[in-house]
Amino acid sequence: MRRQVIEAVEPLEFHRPALRSLPGAEEPHADVAKVLVAGPDVLARRGIAAVLGTHLDIAVVGDCEPGAAVRRAISRYWPDVLLLHGVREGDAELEATLVAVRHARCTTRVLTVGAGQAPRFDDGVCGALPLSATPEQLVAAVRMAAAGYVMISGALHGDEVPAAVRDGLTRRECEVLALIARGLSNAEIALALTLSEHTVKSHVQNLLGKLKLRNRVHAVIYAFEAGLGSRPLTPLV
Repeated sequence: MRRQVIEAVEPLEFHRPALRSLPGAEEPHADVAKVLVAGPDVLARRGIAAVLGTHLDIAVVGDCEPGAAVRRAISRYWPDVLLLHGVREGDAELEATLVAVRHARCTTRVLTVGAGQAPRFDDGVCGALPLSATPEQLVAAVRMAAAGYVMISGALHGDEVPAAVRDGLTRRECEVLALIARGLSNAEIALALTLSEHTVKSHVQNLLGKLKLRNRVHAVIYAFEAGLGSRPLTPLV
């Protein structure tokens, strides 16, 4: 009897448990900007990744050395933005990196940090930040780059004082006005400048009052006449 019971029982099939995906390894959502960080200093790369990684609308998909490694990383990750840190104008790694971007099968916008004199924008660079840039400025620049804008660092600095400043606007109000001239909504301006939407709305109301303008359309006209509409931001094509 015992032998019959044993023979009637079919052998159990062993199933290997499915591997669990690591946190952050999933494919980023379509609305999330994919960023590849490149630079010679691994600690700097990881620090930048840590700063960007705290924002839900930005996903750091990888980091690598500048130069030839960028070509392989772009082919693997298809990033929206390549954040290039610590490679100065004239370095061989910078030229090799830009060549890799130009020959990539995807559209990747390059944002440099600490490159000294900014490379030409027709080389694929959409913005250049100094090493003194704050985390908030870095995040705002990545968002603007991913949205398809070219950022000219320091457009509101230097000896030349914009007409809007002479007309009583603060530097922040000038930045808001420049983004209004580019067609950004209050919500988009808030993301770009790392402000709350309520704060942006207050800036818009203040600048309209100071300039005695009736609406945003008049603000756009004023911005271009004051030189703010064409200098700080230009859409990429």
